[in-house]
Amino acid sequence: MNKYIFLLTTTIVLLSSQHLPLEWSQSYCTYDIAEVHRPGEYSLGFAIDNFALYGGASDSTAYDTRRFDMFAKLGVFRNAEFEIKFSSPTAGVIAGKYKCYAGVINAAVKMGFGYMKGTRVGFITDYVFDFYPTLIFSKQIFRNVRVYYAPKIIYSIHPRDRQEHSTREPRQIFQYGHGIGLSFGDDFTIMPEGNWFFGDNEGTKYTVNQFGVAVNLRIH
Repeated sequence: MNKYIFLLTTTIVLLSSQHLPLEWSQSYCTYDIAEVHRPGEYSLGFAIDNFALYGGASDSTAYDTRRFDMFAKLGVFRNAEFEIKFSSPTAGVIAGKYKCYAGVINAAVKMGFGYMKGTRVGFITDYVFDFYPTLIFSKQIFRNVRVYYAPKIIYSIHPRDRQEHSTREPRQIFQYGHGIGLSFGDDFTIMPEGNWFFGDNEGTKYTVNQFGVAVNLRIH
């Protein structure tokens, strides 16, 4: 039954990510610690974020808006888990995480692949493929309370728009930054998190701040 619930959630997320509005939003928040689920365990989560982008160009202006995330995680084998996430309104992400070190501070490496679709000024539609290499460090500071730190890179590939026949050349955008958060609880967790990212879009430098809180329920 647990596997069927996970597959149903995955299908809903994938279908939702194909009907996207006009705003942009990559998956900046991590909402994750270095520990992983045991094989067969899974969890479902939901988050609300405040997303602010500073710095503008002719086709991208600064804005401050709200986002939400839905995500599901599944333990696949020892020290590894699979995650799927939908970041409203424009990004769907799949990722794998491997816990590579256990000690006073636990560490994990996470690699995600994302797809994003959005219409910009002038009705030019972008189809964006994102890669998310991430490191996660977490430490238990009190009973069922952990602090985590997640440096992350977002590498985006923007193919040529073929639907509206844009003459704009394909491009790549590199963003880097980090997030820090707290995890309260064990099977049911509350995770407040803050993120700071920096990017350069063909010479236009910008900053992204994202702050939010997530709830996550682990099912054995």
